[in-house]
Parts: sequence; C-alpha cells; structure tokens
Amino acid sequence: MATSSAPTKHEEFKNQLVHDVFGRENKGKVPMEKVAMLIWQFRDDPAVVQFMAQFVAKFSGSRQVFDGIEFYLPQIAHMIIHLEASWDEAILERFALVIAQQSQHFALQLTWILEGAIEDYQPETVEGRPNPSYNQLFYQRCITLLSNIERCVVYGSPRSIELRRMYEKGDISKAEYEQMKLEDRLNNARQITTHGANFKQFIQRVKETTTLLPSSLKTPTKERPGAASSSVSSGGDGGQPTVVTSMTTQPTAATTASRPIGSYGGVLLYKRQVRTACYKRKNWKNRYFEIEERMLYCYNVRGGKLVRAMPLEGATVKETEGGKYPFMFEVENHHYKYVIRAKDQEDMMLWIKLLRGESEANALIPHVISNDEGEEKKEDKSSSVYKLSNSQQARYDFFKNERDFVANVCDVAEVLRFHDPKERKSIAPGLVREVTIPPCGYVPLCKSTDVWSRVDSVMAEDTRVFNTNERCPMIYYFVAKRGEKVGANIGPNNPNLDVAEYLHMQFQVPDSEGLLKLEAIGEDHEDHDQEGLEITEISAQKSNLDEDENEDEFELTMEDPTDGGKGGVWEDDVKESKFKSSFSLGDGKGNRELQKFMRENLVKLPSKLATRINRVESRRKMSYLDRNATPLKNTPIISTPIIEKPIMEAQSDDDSDVPSLDGRSVVSAGTGSIIFGDKVMAFEHADGIDKESLDRAKAIICGGESWAEKSARMLRAAEAGKKTEDATVTEIVTMMAKSNDDLRQEVFVMQMIHYFESVFAKSNLPIWLKTYRILSTSKNTGLIEVLVDATSIDSLKKSEKYPTSGGMRAYFEQVYGSPTSKAFLVAQRNFCRSLAGYSLVSYLLGLKDRHNGNIMIDTRGHIIHIDFGFAFGMAPGHEWSFERAPFKLTKDYIDVMGGIGSECFKEFQKLFVDGFKAARSNSLTALGLVEIMMYKSNYPCFTGTRYGGGVSLKRFEKRLMLDVPDNKIEKKALKLIKASIEHQGTKVYDVFQYYSNGLAY
Repeated sequence: MATSSAPTKHEEFKNQLVHDVFGRENKGKVPMEKVAMLIWQFRDDPAVVQFMAQFVAKFSGSRQVFDGIEFYLPQIAHMIIHLEASWDEAILERFALVIAQQSQHFALQLTWILEGAIEDYQPETVEGRPNPSYNQLFYQRCITLLSNIERCVVYGSPRSIELRRMYEKGDISKAEYEQMKLEDRLNNARQITTHGANFKQFIQRVKETTTLLPSSLKTPTKERPGAASSSVSSGGDGGQPTVVTSMTTQPTAATTASRPIGSYGGVLLYKRQVRTACYKRKNWKNRYFEIEERMLYCYNVRGGKLVRAMPLEGATVKETEGGKYPFMFEVENHHYKYVIRAKDQEDMMLWIKLLRGESEANALIPHVISNDEGEEKKEDKSSSVYKLSNSQQARYDFFKNERDFVANVCDVAEVLRFHDPKERKSIAPGLVREVTIPPCGYVPLCKSTDVWSRVDSVMAEDTRVFNTNERCPMIYYFVAKRGEKVGANIGPNNPNLDVAEYLHMQFQVPDSEGLLKLEAIGEDHEDHDQEGLEITEISAQKSNLDEDENEDEFELTMEDPTDGGKGGVWEDDVKESKFKSSFSLGDGKGNRELQKFMRENLVKLPSKLATRINRVESRRKMSYLDRNATPLKNTPIISTPIIEKPIMEAQSDDDSDVPSLDGRSVVSAGTGSIIFGDKVMAFEHADGIDKESLDRAKAIICGGESWAEKSARMLRAAEAGKKTEDATVTEIVTMMAKSNDDLRQEVFVMQMIHYFESVFAKSNLPIWLKTYRILSTSKNTGLIEVLVDATSIDSLKKSEKYPTSGGMRAYFEQVYGSPTSKAFLVAQRNFCRSLAGYSLVSYLLGLKDRHNGNIMIDTRGHIIHIDFGFAFGMAPGHEWSFERAPFKLTKDYIDVMGGIGSECFKEFQKLFVDGFKAARSNSLTALGLVEIMMYKSNYPCFTGTRYGGGVSLKRFEKRLMLDVPDNKIEKKALKLIKASIEHQGTKVYDVFQYYSNGLAY
C-alpha cells in the first residue's frame, strides 16, 4: 500500500481520530476538537453522526466537555445550517436542542448565530432589494431551529422538582419516579411537536371572536379538501384587492412528517416601507401572504417564488388611522414596515388578530389570542391550555429580555451613526439611560462556566463614543451584582456561581433527559463490516439480567445531570457504573466512558467507527483537506483542551486577608475592582512589575488611572448612599457595542488564536496571546470585550509623555527603568513572548492590515493585535498590498528586545521556532476547523474570485509547511524571521497609513 497517497493519508487521519476518541489509551475523556473533526469527516454517514451527537450529549454535564462544545459552537452551527446531507438533517438539530437544555447561555449563543444566518439567506435585504445570497433551504432551516430552541428553553420539565421531592420523601418508588418523569417530559415534547394542531385551534378561536366572518372562511375549497379559501376578482391600483384565503397544515421543505406546520394565507394588496427610505411611488401590488412559524412570508403568487419574509416576534400590528384607502393596516418590525389592504372589514380584523397572535406568541405555544380582545375573552385566555406555568413564563421572559437587551444596546450605536459626529458624545448618555435593563440581564461575553454577574444599572455618563466614518462603536459601563439570593435558595450565597448554575437555580432550566432518551442506532446493513461488529457490538438483552438484583446498578436511560437534589447542573465527578457483565468491547477496546455510554444506553458502536480503532477501512469520498493531508507521522494529532489561566493577585483597602462571603472565597472574573460590604478589592496581574513602574506606564497608556482604580472609583460613585449588602459582590462590567459591522469573521479568527494559544500551552511554551471575547449578535451588530490597561501603539506614540527620540526602546527605559532592572526585564520578557505569539498567528492565519492602530500595548509590556477584518491572506489592496512580509517585525520591536544579537532576540527566535513546530503538530485539527467554516461560507476571507474555491485553505496549508521534513523546519522558521526584519513593505504600509489616516509609525 502506498502510504504517501492522499486517500491513505485521509484514512489514516480518520483512523487516528477514532482511536484518539474511542481507543483504549483515551481513558474517560471526550476531546471535543477531535469529536468535531469526526462529525465533519463522517458527515456523509448518518449512523456515525448520530452516534457522535448522542455520545457527546451524554457527557455534556461535564464542565470540560461543555466548554469544548461551546468553543466549537461556530463549527457545529455551521454544519447544522449548511450541510446538505442525504440523511435526516434533524440529527444535529436535535443535538443542539439537547445542549441548549443544559445551558440557556448556550441557547442564546446559538440563537445569535442563527439570526445572523437568517439575515444572510433571507429573500431580500433590509433595504428591500433582492438578496443575491438567498437560499430557501438554509433560511427555513434556521427559522425552524430558532423557533425550536426557544421552545426547548421554555417548556422545561415542569414536574421534575415535584417528582424529585416525592421520590425523596418516599411517596413514590424509584421505578414510579422514572416512569412519571419520562411521561411528563414526553407530554411536554408533544406540545412542542404539535404546531399544526395548535395553529388550527388558534385560527378557529380567532374566528369565533370575529363578529362577522368573511364568507370565504365558511366554505372549504374544492381543490384542497379541509382547507378554506376564497377569491375575489379585482385589483389594480386603487381597486379592491384580490383575496384568496387558505389554511393548511401541509409540511414544507423545512418540516418533517413528525412536525407538521400550520399556516394561514391569502392574497392582499400591499406597499412596503423600510427605515431608511420613504414609500416608493409604486402601484399597490397583489401578493400572496402566508403566516407560518411566527413569520410573515410574501410570495409573488400562491405557490410561487418567495419575495420576502418578516419575523413577527415583537412586531407591531395596527389598523391604519385615516388611511387613503379603506381596510388598511400596518405590520412593522425593526427592519420592515408593510402597509396592507384587505378585502373588507372582517378580513382585515381576521388578519390583524392572527398577526398579533403570532407577534405576541411565546416559545412554548406559538399562538395566543391577541390582547385587543374584550375582558371576557381575556378570562377565557387565562384558563386556556395555552397559558404558561410560572416557571415557563419566567424562562421565556428571561430568554426574550436578554435578546432584547443586547439588541437595544447595539441599537444605540446604530442610532448614533446617523447623528453628526460632533453631537454623538453629548447625545449618547441620554440614549443609554433609555436602555431597559431586564431583571436578570447580563453581559453575554462569557462562557456557561464563567462567573455569573447580573447587570444592575448602567453608568450612562461614563459612556465612551468612538467616531468613524461608517460606524459609531461605543463602550458601556454597567454596575453588576453577584452573590445574591437565587430563586428559592435559602442556603449560603455563592458569589462564584457560574452562568449555567445560576440560570438553572433561578429558572429551573430544563435538564437534558427529555430529549436524550437513546435507542439502538440502526445502520445500513449492506455496509456492515461483520468483523468490526464482532469486535464492538454489545448484545445485552434485558432478559439476561436479574432485574431485582441489578435494578439500581444498570440504567437504561441517561443520568439526569440537573437532577442531583441540590440544583447542580454539572457532574464533574462521574461515578463509574457498578454494573458488571459477561460482555464487553471485545479485548477491552474502547475507553471507559465509551463502555459506560454503551452499557447504559444499549447502543452499538457503528461499524465504520469500530473497524477504524485499529485498522484502515476502504476509501471514502474526500474533501480538499482529505485529498491533501500530509502523512500523520509528520503531523500527530495532539489533544488540545481549551485553556484560560489568568494569574491574579488581590489587594483590599485595609490590606487584610481576602474575605469570603458566607464561607466562600471570592474569585476574580478578571482584572478590576469589586465591592463587598464596605471593602474594595482590586485584582491585578501577578508578574513582578513594581507599582512605581506601573504608575509611569498608566500615566501614558491609561491617562493616569488603571482599570482597577477606575472601576473602584466608579463603584464608589455608583454605590454612594446605597444600603450596603454584606453578602453581595458589586463590580463594573464593560463591553463595546458595534453596529453596521459584521463581526463573524473576527469571531472565527479569535477562535483560531485561542486554539493556537492552547496548542502552545499544551506544549509548555511560554508564548503569550491575549484572547478576548467577540460576540456577533446579528449580521451587522455585535459585542466586544474591552481591553483594559492598554492603548494602540498609534495612541502611545502620540502621547505627550512619549519620548521625543529613541522610539519604543526609550519608552520602555523611561517607564520600567534601566535595562538591568527587574521591572524592565519583566516588561521586556512580556514584550518578547507576546511578539512571538502574534508573529506566529499573524503568519499562520495570514493577518493583514497590521498598522499601529490595530496593534495595542498594555501597561506590562505585552503587545496585542486587534481587528481581524483582513485574514487568511485577504489584504487591503489585495494583489497590490504592501504587506508582503510574513509578519510585522519593525526596528522598534527589535530595539526593545536589545537588537538582533541580544539574548532576548534569541529567546524570541526560539519561541517562534518551537511554536511553529507545535502548530504543525496540531495542523490537521486547525485545517479541519478552517475547512468547516469555509464550506458555503459568507466570510470575506473565504469568498469571491480571490479567496473562494479553497484558495484560502490551500494558502493556510502552505504556510504550515506540511511538506517540509521536521529536521528542516527550524531553518525554514528562522528564514521567516529574517524575511520579516524591517521589511520594506511593512515600512511603506506604515507610511501610507500615516498619510492616509494619520496613524503614527
């Protein structure tokens, strides 16, 4: 066998992935980076995809596994949206719903990804023009999943706590408890999957509230038995509309037979208005409108081409007052406004009621009677089966309010964009004060396992506004609380609860068992490899067991990760099953977690995974990456857990020991200050730079006030005169809001930087990278973590206190002391290690536009790169770009390290070489992450004639030098450094930025 052939390399890659996840050497671990790769590599095999989704869902109660799932959410979501597989597309959708039940934060993150994708693939742009990227399959897939995520979050398992208490009190047996819990969840699941029936009942109830019904609603049409329709022949400008009304529950392309979707439609006259334009002087148009899944669809004709669609959630529906024509009403949301004319009064009122019902719908039951009904109808509504329980309503309110809060925060930046730049700073505080802060609102720039902090108020006067030509980014400062009483919690307050734990305790977030009931996974028996099945198939039958003896030891369903009796959501210490049997994964193959998973769920490892644990299977369909992968002997796949390890030291006002709240020491959520009781505590990095040096640095970089000092000052001002809560931690949470800017490419680039940071850490390399949070909340809005105690090198060089000569070397000596002082050596080391990190990722990820406005420096000497709009070789000027160097390495940088012959520069060279080797060792995973996001991508760096068609991926692979033997890599890496030193293109680009944008160099 020719081991150098591309198919064989591809097969070796798959075999090693399977071995690393399921092999005997991987004892009880779920490496998510390899799981994501497995799903992608076996994306054409439904049995494998389903098995992997269920396997990961089983262990999603582990913090480490869940962190991995969240980290790889961009890839998971991208596959859910874009894979046009021949198998049931709901496999990955169900997986997403299962994970969403573990954490509402995860559900929100996925929701924002879907909302951006909806804008990508909707029929028309917000300006009303046809959308060239419109894709009906992707669009309706996102709409359906978005709606189901909302219902999944809301419906929960209302009786889970009640049943648990009954079981603990001995009122019901364990068997009864399990059965009742299952029935409860199945009942709730049925409510979610009976949309069509609910919609039909809803329409009937609306009809009953209409005084006079259109005759069209009384007689079924002949062409569609059971539906209702009518037609009135007229139309044209100024005439009466042609009306065709129908109701159907026929499945659409976005539905399956198990999830019928109800719809209501008819032909109406309409005109459209958008926010940035007046009504266009056009004739009224006849269009077929249809209400479905909380959307208003507009088709050119019934059954014809989809023209546009409007999300109805939160939309305003009202009758037009004093309209030029009779029977006019308006439907308006954030982006669209339709003016519509109905056939008559009755028809208009019916449409208004249906549209209001959808706009006011909740996530559990998408249809309610609108609030414009009489009191007697509201009384009927209160006793309706559609009424949510208190906990369901609380979850719905939280989920909706948090989305609204984030949208409103970004809307302020959008509103300011249309004001004169000179007026923005004075207008901003007033607009910020009007932002409604929900009862449990929080800044979502975090993970589910990060510390929870509730936004309590906003410091409007401290809002910062940045003026640019096309947008108006702004920084918010919020006063936040943690350590508060949670829900019905009567125990000690915990200031260190993470986001998922808090939301679970506060809202009794549904657990995962309802959707995680597993059954044996079937495969295409014609493709079975009998040898593989003999190795791994578990053939346990319940009849072989002594049911009484093993009742407590052998579980047929998954453990409930949120049903631990104390409200915990994580199960980090998974107990090994006591169950012992005569069957196993032949020869002891497979890790412990795999064996436990298969025992408890009576499933078998798909043969195409089983046979790959120790041997090569036949060739399969290959992607570009598959065809061009290098031999694994040069690129081993290393498990790379995602890490974040900030080192902090705490200092309080009275220099006493760090106090605790109700016996719990307060952990830091980042640098800055907190208030608890009457004490102020500041968290600072512990790296050995003395206070005097930091004071000199902050005088230039932070305007004389560090973030710890600024946040302490803001906290004292915010809490002045307020009653002190001894058991509550108060802190300042900050974020940048942006509009008119697509941040999704930046999110992906930051994910890759974070990945390489973890690769370097796994290799024990002291390479420094600053990974910060970026959240895209739609196609044009997003939030960014604020980098504190740092400024751009452009701003640094423009500072009045910056040395007039000597460049950055003179700045380091001025701030940190003589070159032999401890502070200088620490700052120089910080600079060297961060320069090595960003030189590596700049080269590997092809980062461009590296002017001094996009490179920052902090008070401790680290450099930090920001703004990744140009990546993977995409550059301003494209082929005419000045930036031809592998990375930016200026004379300023070399001087700070002491020159090319210095020990510090030699350390930089060694870190670069060692980091490059580590990156190559993890290249297959990195290439896979890029390949997934490149598939049907809308990212600028992966599209167009210059970067589409796999060009960016090929260049990324080339930069990794996978065809170069290991013994020649050091020489190649050193040549990259040599080529970057004072590169002429780097100089020219900095000069160009100086004359075009005024950026210092």
